[in-house]
Amino acid sequence: MSQLKLTLQENCFSFLNHSLSQAIIAEKSQENWKYAILNLVQAIELALKELLKKEHPILIFKNIDNPIETVSLQFAVARLQKISKIIFDKDDLDTISLASKYRNEIVHYEFSFKIEEIKLIYAKLIGFLQSFTNKYFKKDLNEIVQADLWEEALNIIEYSNELQKRAEERFKEENIDWHYVIECRRCHQFGFVVQDEIDTCYVCGDKDESGKCDNCEEYFYLDELSSLHEHDPYSFCEQCRDAIIQRHYDDEAQYYQSL
Repeated sequence: MSQLKLTLQENCFSFLNHSLSQAIIAEKSQENWKYAILNLVQAIELALKELLKKEHPILIFKNIDNPIETVSLQFAVARLQKISKIIFDKDDLDTISLASKYRNEIVHYEFSFKIEEIKLIYAKLIGFLQSFTNKYFKKDLNEIVQADLWEEALNIIEYSNELQKRAEERFKEENIDWHYVIECRRCHQFGFVVQDEIDTCYVCGDKDESGKCDNCEEYFYLDELSSLHEHDPYSFCEQCRDAIIQRHYDDEAQYYQSL
């Protein structure tokens, strides 16, 4: 009887290849983008598990005393940081969180994405996986992916690079100060311009409202800012708001009781 058997790493690379093939098809049949994203996120999760397995095979299971269910994407990251002492920078953690978010939206509920947005996110996830496999497996994606797939997939990845490059050229033309550019929450590229209340992403074109935290003076989306109470004229980001409350009160409930 024939048998299909793949190691954890081989399974990861298989999902990656399938993801890229779906991304190429999606250029003509847009629905396939959901399969491209799902398979890519699965490849990322398996890559994290492979790293845990290198530490010890039992670590890929959520409960090591009852090794049935394997760890989730986020759980794998937490365990790698705690047990394997692997350091993920903020951008890596944001990318992994993004991967989990999009998989959950696609699998568990209805979703709506702009094609430009999904291609940018796809390129960001590929970039993370490229860096991860190079650093921990000593392999570049072009060594893993089928040659014909990789050549075509590069066009998608270059699409993201080209849009970012054009955005940066526009920054220069319009004298946009990088201090007034934040990460776009639609395409997750650093292209959202808050300078002069432009409030537009120069990478994907998304428009929104922004504001400045009255404590740290950093810029955020307007709905990410809030005041301490309804008559307070000042607005704060979540981190500053929590810090101000904690500075004077044990918790937020105690603060509101004092008003």
